[in-house]
Amino acid sequence: MSAAASAWRRLGVALLLLGLLAAGLFRVVPFRAELSDLLPPAETPAARYLLQELRGGAATTLLLAGIEGAPEPELARISRAVGDALRASEQFAFVGNGTQDLPPKERDLLFRYRYLLSAAAEDPSRFTAPALRQRLESLIDGLRSAASPVLAQFGFADPAGAFLDLLRSWLGESRVALRDGVWFAADAVAPRALVVARGRAPGTDLEAQAAMVAAFETAFAAADPGPARLMLRGPGVFSAAAAAAVEADVRMISILSGVLIAAFLLWRTRSLLMLAAVAVPLLVGMLAGTALVFAAFGAVHGAAFGFGMTMLGVGADYPMLLVGQRRPGEALGATARRLGGTLGLSALAAALGLTAMLFSGFPLLAQLGLFGAAGLLAGAAATRWLLPCLLPGEAIRARPLPPPMIRALRRLRGHHGTVLLLPLAAAALLVLGGPRWNDDINRLSPVPERLRQEDAELRRQLGAPDVGTLIALRGADAEAVLRRAEAVQRALDPLVAAGALAGFDSPARYLPSAATQRARQAALPGEEALRAALAEAAAGLPFRATAFDRFLAGIADSRTLPPLTIADLAPAPTLSARLGLLLSDRDGAWQGLVIPNGLRDLPALSGAVAALNDPDILFVNIKGETEGLVAAATGRALRWVAAGGAAVLLLLWLALRRRLGWAAGLAATALTALPIGGALLVTLAGLTALGQALNPFHLAALLLAAGVGLDYALFLGVPVAEDAAEGDRNFGAVFNCTATTLLTFGLLSFCATPVLQGIGLCVSIGVAAAFLLALALAPRGVVTARPPCNGSTGA
Repeated sequence: MSAAASAWRRLGVALLLLGLLAAGLFRVVPFRAELSDLLPPAETPAARYLLQELRGGAATTLLLAGIEGAPEPELARISRAVGDALRASEQFAFVGNGTQDLPPKERDLLFRYRYLLSAAAEDPSRFTAPALRQRLESLIDGLRSAASPVLAQFGFADPAGAFLDLLRSWLGESRVALRDGVWFAADAVAPRALVVARGRAPGTDLEAQAAMVAAFETAFAAADPGPARLMLRGPGVFSAAAAAAVEADVRMISILSGVLIAAFLLWRTRSLLMLAAVAVPLLVGMLAGTALVFAAFGAVHGAAFGFGMTMLGVGADYPMLLVGQRRPGEALGATARRLGGTLGLSALAAALGLTAMLFSGFPLLAQLGLFGAAGLLAGAAATRWLLPCLLPGEAIRARPLPPPMIRALRRLRGHHGTVLLLPLAAAALLVLGGPRWNDDINRLSPVPERLRQEDAELRRQLGAPDVGTLIALRGADAEAVLRRAEAVQRALDPLVAAGALAGFDSPARYLPSAATQRARQAALPGEEALRAALAEAAAGLPFRATAFDRFLAGIADSRTLPPLTIADLAPAPTLSARLGLLLSDRDGAWQGLVIPNGLRDLPALSGAVAALNDPDILFVNIKGETEGLVAAATGRALRWVAAGGAAVLLLLWLALRRRLGWAAGLAATALTALPIGGALLVTLAGLTALGQALNPFHLAALLLAAGVGLDYALFLGVPVAEDAAEGDRNFGAVFNCTATTLLTFGLLSFCATPVLQGIGLCVSIGVAAAFLLALALAPRGVVTARPPCNGSTGA
């Protein structure tokens, strides 16, 4: 049997076994694409609360929709059909579009409790004869208007107007207009029907969120929309968009990088066997990385897997190095033994450097670090010990670089003019004001800016507050939270009166505490006093003597009602949906939200909350907290980058000291560090010129580029005497490293996911700069030693 046939048979068996292991592993490993994995851990109570809400708060269950692109009557028809279909699906706790927002049972319940829910009962003047007289005269005028059906239903039973005032107060800042029985955006240039829905499933259930989005889209399609368009936004849509963006990037990178690397390997070896050989360490690395991330985190993020596979993709350099460095007539096992030390040093330096990712504080970044470290070590081990067993004899022969490329590389070596890149980069950084740091967490999100802007527009049209700040409440039960909400309300009312705050939304606005409801009961007028005031107010007006008996009976009933609690709201889906966004039971601990809007004086708001001196009332400045999260994580990542870089240099010096001695090893280490530092300087200048604001993910990419530069500097910077043929083989190896790295990380620059795009730009610039500087700083007239060359290392 020929060497090639034997190799194909052995590789086929190995790839089959690895494929079966991968299939089994992927059956048990869950993949996720949650945006919250982009966030670092919280270090303050406010930040912890904010992250909890971002990951699973009630607001994550909201879907907002605009229907446009057709005449108004047609949009109203579509809105009604969509609303009916969504209610029938039972996936939504509430669907609001202007129709059926108050079912009969809910209307009757709220009407019965109108004086306990409305602040009207706290105003004794409402029940005096002059006030009632004015109300009764307005009722007469209203009965002659288009509002006659509503006033006939409620006006006689509630001449004080508590129920209608209550409903008006719940509209808050809403900018919707009711036309043809459905909501329309009042300020839209073209007609736009509005729908809001709240799902039953928690925001952490991504499959349920996706199902709700699908149900919405199905309901719209079933309504025969014609030219009408659906604009659907909300956290569930964002999660789906993020997952789609990550999946599209991973698919693009996997396919294109696979095709490009395969073409490059075929060009360099003219052997399909090389493709199969490269697949072995890649599969081993993928299995090791996926298994360890799953064991450590319980799931694998899609972006971590996609980027990790890209990082392992340039691990093709390991088998390329092994085959490319094989001397004529030398067995591959002997080559592996000869290069084993340098190969192990390279992989170990990569894994050591990736500790900066592991301890950065970002869950996604930690997964990337663990995936990369485990995958690179496993891939190097497979190259060192497994491939020599699978590739007997001379099954694959390395091809030298074309002579023009060899001559060009020889001319570049020691050409110190290239070092002028360093002062130019330093000058550019100085002119541009230095690297810019990004503390805006939205720039890390894969959700397109257009979707975020449309979401903000729908929220504005529906009257939802601009949530830049919030006040979080905690309590042992709902009653405790409602009492704290009322305390906050008393603290904020003076700010509203002073113009420091336009208003605020609070759970107590929809459901007062039991104590407040009892106080309102106690404030209701006595029966005799109310009868006398009503008789005086109705004197001379065309009302029958018994016209307001329901009013008197309602007041009497309100005096004896038990307070309405959250447990009594089963017949009130509209109120429950509104209240559910502001008051919720989270694993036995009750939480509430007070959301200010129209804030003009942040210190005044913060001071008013602080003056309450209640540890269960927490003021959260969302922008400040998110920027603080990113800034803290950036500082932590910088410290770990410095520690990782120092550890790699120490490892390098220890290895070179054994080979070259103390003094020569120290000099070689310094010579190695110079092109790495220069490449990082050029990379920072390039990123700044491209308008890239740095974040912790860029730091990880800089570390990765430094690892690649370490290989190049080792390869070209430590002189030993060698023959020309071996020197050409070394040039071929370093060229392979550079090419495969640029072919993979260059593609990341075109990703829609900002994190992956930034990493791609960073590594691509760093690799190109490291290659040129390592050549420029290499000594002339010698051919250099065989170092650990692997384009995928992230020192």
